[in-house]
Amino acid sequence: MSLEKYDWLKDIYNQINFNNLPHGIIINGPPGVGKKILAKQISKKILCNFEDKLDAQQQSLFDTDHHPDYFHLKKDKVLIHHISYRDNKWDDELGKRNVLDFLTLTPSISKNKVAVITNGETMRDDSQNTLLKSLEEPAPNTYIIILTNRPNSLKKTIYSRCQVLNIPYISPNKINEWLNDSGITDYYSTDFPSYATPLNILDDIQSDTQNSYKEFISIINQFINIKIDQGQAIKNINDLDINFISKINYFVEFLKILLKSKLTNESLSGSYKSFNSTKFSNLKISNIIVELNDLRYDFYDVSSINETHVLNYFCSELKQSIRQQ
Repeated sequence: MSLEKYDWLKDIYNQINFNNLPHGIIINGPPGVGKKILAKQISKKILCNFEDKLDAQQQSLFDTDHHPDYFHLKKDKVLIHHISYRDNKWDDELGKRNVLDFLTLTPSISKNKVAVITNGETMRDDSQNTLLKSLEEPAPNTYIIILTNRPNSLKKTIYSRCQVLNIPYISPNKINEWLNDSGITDYYSTDFPSYATPLNILDDIQSDTQNSYKEFISIINQFINIKIDQGQAIKNINDLDINFISKINYFVEFLKILLKSKLTNESLSGSYKSFNSTKFSNLKISNIIVELNDLRYDFYDVSSINETHVLNYFCSELKQSIRQQ
């Protein structure tokens, strides 16, 4: 996939010194900024021995993820047996395939080999320590590219052996330009949460969930203004076609915007305009944000969670904390 449509990625790619490329590369940035696109472009450059393009055979294999010297580990959670095989572990998708065994094999049709690891921030210490051995003493002509969604989520020793490529914040104006260039003129970055990234916005539009955040704000507005009761508000939120973490993120986004408007003494506009007439305690809103962030952080460590109970609790907190003047 060409980088021509992604100026923010092209700028980073053009600054890479392929004449002195380290064996380890970390690409960091939030979901939806194009880390996989950048990783694939770098991988392609490596596989063609740092020339401009692959031959027809390799290009066809690479485009379909069947290039024998390219291994993309696409696991939601990266475990130690994905890095180095363990006799008592079997992966239904990969079988015995793993990163380190792949890298120790002689290249098949290219001079180099590349392993890309998605969701690198999910690696525990045992997985990182195992991977570190390969970064400390890399096999000739082998490269590892690790994608992370959070900065400083890996061990310092791994960072010290890798080149780190941070994808910077993409401004709303640049997102709007990109949407327009992509043929999308009905939606703007302001129609989405402030943390929304270009590819996530595109995914929302393609999956017909682009109005979810606006609908969420409308539900909260009706609830605060006593146009619907708490039970109906929770039902309406549950009916949104988004996952639980997205609902928590929406709550946090809304409260941050509300709090910021009061701290900066700036009037709200658009979907938020009606909240200019609300009264609330900065401390109470801050405490709710902290609770929501704690819940989001602990979510994957909780074996089960009753979403309706959680929504009921936070809606009650909103009701008690935000009132019309």
